[in-house]
Amino acid sequence: MLFIGRFGIGINWGLNTSRVPMYISEIAPLNLRGGLGTVNQLAVTLGLLISQILGIEQILGTDDGWPVLLGLTVLAPFLQLILLPVCPESPRYLLMNKMWEEEARKALRKLRGTTQIEVDIEEMRVEQIAQQGENSMSMSELLCSATLRQPLIIGVVMQLSQQFSGINAVFYYSTGLFESSGLATETAKFMTIGIGAIMVTMTIISIPLMDRMGRRTLHLYGLGGMFIFSIFITISLLIKEFFGFVQEMIDWMSYLAVISILGFVVFFAVGPGSIPWMITAELFSQGPRPAAMSIAVLVNWIANFVVGLGFPTLNNKLEEYTFLPFSVMLAGFWLFTYKKVPETKNKTFEEIAALFRIDDVRTSLEESRLYGPATPHENPPLVAQYQASIDSKSSQKKK
Repeated sequence: MLFIGRFGIGINWGLNTSRVPMYISEIAPLNLRGGLGTVNQLAVTLGLLISQILGIEQILGTDDGWPVLLGLTVLAPFLQLILLPVCPESPRYLLMNKMWEEEARKALRKLRGTTQIEVDIEEMRVEQIAQQGENSMSMSELLCSATLRQPLIIGVVMQLSQQFSGINAVFYYSTGLFESSGLATETAKFMTIGIGAIMVTMTIISIPLMDRMGRRTLHLYGLGGMFIFSIFITISLLIKEFFGFVQEMIDWMSYLAVISILGFVVFFAVGPGSIPWMITAELFSQGPRPAAMSIAVLVNWIANFVVGLGFPTLNNKLEEYTFLPFSVMLAGFWLFTYKKVPETKNKTFEEIAALFRIDDVRTSLEESRLYGPATPHENPPLVAQYQASIDSKSSQKKK
């Protein structure tokens, strides 16, 4: 029964992690899309904090209390069953997939709390016209699509940057990490709750920043900060190992290790905690978005499973150097984000999709210069748009 229950919870969680970010991105106003997208991560971190608090020995973390603790999981689905019928269907889905304009207008009026919805309707129409013929895709069709390969790669790497950053190694084994840093067992357990509290606090702080600083910028800050603190974690563990016979050094390194772990969590909450889910939904137009989110969820949870299962072995093999592989991957993810990930702040879905279409035209034009005339599939308006962007950049440089 326990296995069946956990299996059912896993199915629900897998569905929610793909559908909730997608739904929020589709219903949110353009200027609030980043902040509202972060609220999803806030709910996740708040749930983690509550479960950590309830799981301590003084509350439900006992032989008699754990069945009650697992049973409390029913509260979230119960609330969903009550509240989801009140939530309107995505207006984008109604207008662009079902062609039900009147229903889309009703949903928008309910979501916006006003009858002034023509700007939103017009934006969806522009996107619909630009993406005619781009129907809903299956996961296999999306994987085989050459035109959507670049945003798909970006979405997948963003998911990997979240899980292979090492954050779940900290979450799953935080008590052991604090103990290895020199803290007493009881203190280490309460510091684990502190990690959850910091996650909630920093996620709240990042909500207004998401639409001011942008997703790409915050993700770079987050990955960069995590890289620095992962190095500090390694240094503190090394010094504790080699100079452990000096009591003053042990005390000092314990403080450094604890601060480094907490700093690692702070920078995760600022960027990689919420942005991969949000930006994956933003990179795709209405047709391929569900398949893209399904692939993203699959990659994210596989990576989560690998880290959770492999970290104890990694820790046994590398000991004080355990976080170095994560440091290397964080550096790689930072470079990838800097080179490849576009800024999506204050851009419509059509404007974001156009960025990749222009890149396709750029590649096609460059290939034509090298290998001969371009093939007939080129889109003349997009070529003109690409040429206009080049002319604009050239004029700005001259100024």
